[in-house]
Amino acid sequence: MNLWKDIKNLPPSAPNMLYAVIETPRGSKNRYVYDTSSETFGFRVVSYSSSNYPADCGIIPQTLGNDGNPLNIMVLIDQHTFSGCVIKIKPIGILKMKNRNKSDDKIIGVPLDDPHTRKYKDIQDLPLSFINEVTHFFPEELSTEILGFDNKKEAMRIIKGSMNRYNEMISLRTLFLLD
Repeated sequence: MNLWKDIKNLPPSAPNMLYAVIETPRGSKNRYVYDTSSETFGFRVVSYSSSNYPADCGIIPQTLGNDGNPLNIMVLIDQHTFSGCVIKIKPIGILKMKNRNKSDDKIIGVPLDDPHTRKYKDIQDLPLSFINEVTHFFPEELSTEILGFDNKKEAMRIIKGSMNRYNEMISLRTLFLLD
């Protein structure tokens, strides 16, 4: 099963409810990346510092970000997960970033079934400690530039655009018999 192509995020639920595929669990010092071609997880050492991933990080299936990769997501969850875990989430905001002068946005979401994060409806509901941790982690560990945070409405706009790009890519591949 291809975790990017085979898990469907379809209306009427999407983009209010989406699936997220976890690549790197919260607390990890290692980075795990899902390779959509080989359908495997790769391993990369982030750094030797004391920083850990501040949230579960992964991808949203059937999306295509501006960087040509699946749209990234950070999931705030109270329980431990693992690479390859699929979680139903609702988006609440977005972290806008640049990596190597390319857009590298990360949707911020919370699980639908987690009573500890149910109270988060939009970006302004997140604790300042989380915002500070994220703002410190990504530039320090992954050499990215933080452009800022934005609300759920902007996150939904980005998600819809990435779903449209994915569908266009699939249509072109099918048209030219590339799959």
